[in-house]
Amino acid sequence: MVKGTFINLGINLFEILYFPKLRKETIETFVSFQNYDLIFDALKEGRGIFFLSGHISNWELQAFTYAKVFRTRLNIVVKSQSNKMVNKKINQYRELSGNEIIEIGGSLRNIYTLIKKNELVCFLMDQSAPPDYSVYANFFGKKVSTFAGPAKIALKNNTELIFVYPYRNKNYKYIIKISKIAYDDLKGGATIENVTELTSRINEKLENAIREHPEQWLWVHRRFKHIQK
Repeated sequence: MVKGTFINLGINLFEILYFPKLRKETIETFVSFQNYDLIFDALKEGRGIFFLSGHISNWELQAFTYAKVFRTRLNIVVKSQSNKMVNKKINQYRELSGNEIIEIGGSLRNIYTLIKKNELVCFLMDQSAPPDYSVYANFFGKKVSTFAGPAKIALKNNTELIFVYPYRNKNYKYIIKISKIAYDDLKGGATIENVTELTSRINEKLENAIREHPEQWLWVHRRFKHIQK
């Protein structure tokens, strides 16, 4: 599994470098989407969509190809890289397909504006969150700090939650799985109990995806940095 993790990273790097040459016709020969009708059904509701995913397989390719295939912009919330030159270059590649990058920090108002316009906002939910603005939710048998923003906003605005993740087959073709996260049973708005429960549901989706393809997850990042004792 450890070996597979680093092989996955190497493949990702070379595929990302090829982004400037990727066209829709080429993408459709090696990337397919399952249950993409869920996205269009969610858009009909008119309340915006949160695309929730993680550092699984080639997560950058997933966002790039979605915009190319469906000709729809994704607004992707990202952490800034410590190296400014690397940060600038990778964001340039991310935006080649028409996506827009929103760097964490001062982005909350922008996110509210986007969902009111019925747009798609993407979060990678498997990053360790600072305890000050997170909740401790179940993940691989631990209570780990997890960004609470998507759950809070969804519970306040009834935003559609769609979980998306890619995996790479042995023939190097990708399948991108799409499913809905239901939470209409959580009554009373964005209470701490509801936020924690919904965030745990998101983590459960992530955990199940990782268990299916453990060698394609980014195990080397510090996901378990903050654990509730």
